[in-house]
Amino acid sequence: MIQMEAMARGIIEHAIDDELTDRKLELSYKTFKKFEDIGVIKSAKSAMFGKIYSEVFSYFVNYKMHSEEPIKLDEMEEFENIIERRIFEIHSRILLLSAK
Repeated sequence: MIQMEAMARGIIEHAIDDELTDRKLELSYKTFKKFEDIGVIKSAKSAMFGKIYSEVFSYFVNYKMHSEEPIKLDEMEEFENIIERRIFEIHSRILLLSAK
């Protein structure tokens, strides 16, 4: 099993932290809530999670692209493990915001 390099792991963790800042969450939630209210999407909360996930994944892909290394299956598994480890934090931040 190949372990993800520390720099890549750090970038993923930093990306999650960055996406969970109050300002970013509030701006995204307002937009998604408007879409939910007019019936374009089913759930602003679900859209928020998808946005956070895709942004974090983009950070990781960009890092790998610049290092000119392909993403290995083991690295993707570790990426998913990082997301799973922080899923309750992400979910609770979204719930807290939606309760305002």
